[in-house]
Amino acid sequence: MLYTLETKQLKPELSKPLNTLVLLTCLLVIVYSVYQRYASHITEQAEASVLILPPQVNDIYFLDFRLLSNKSAGKNKYKLAKVVRVTDDNVVIVYGRFFYQWQSAVVNSIQYGDLSNNDYFTLIPEYIPFTKIKEMKSNGAIYLVKRPRQNKLYGNYVSPE
Repeated sequence: MLYTLETKQLKPELSKPLNTLVLLTCLLVIVYSVYQRYASHITEQAEASVLILPPQVNDIYFLDFRLLSNKSAGKNKYKLAKVVRVTDDNVVIVYGRFFYQWQSAVVNSIQYGDLSNNDYFTLIPEYIPFTKIKEMKSNGAIYLVKRPRQNKLYGNYVSPE
């Protein structure tokens, strides 16, 4: 006589309270990371508002070129500018040679060290009055201002010197 053993396949299942706890933990981590991102954005904007008032040489302006000129830049709409001189009533800036499609691409460009190249910025400076700089910041054409520390921004040099 043959004996057969019936085996029942057991599905491993977590208990409902454990599932709820895991889901709640994941949700809290997501909410916390979104809050941190928002808080850092608010801090950056407040810092930019303070830095734009007394401009200094080597300040980097992050520009939304759609709001600056009537020309269409196509998909690529973001650009960098660097303060090269500050006079009594003007800020002298030079523009970067490249347009970027996303704001994160602008930051990546700095992180990869593009600003330390001799030919990144144009040679022709533009003289902009302080009043226009404040207006550009208020309408969003300058969406961020960063001041390098020890000639570094995002871990790379902003000047080839």
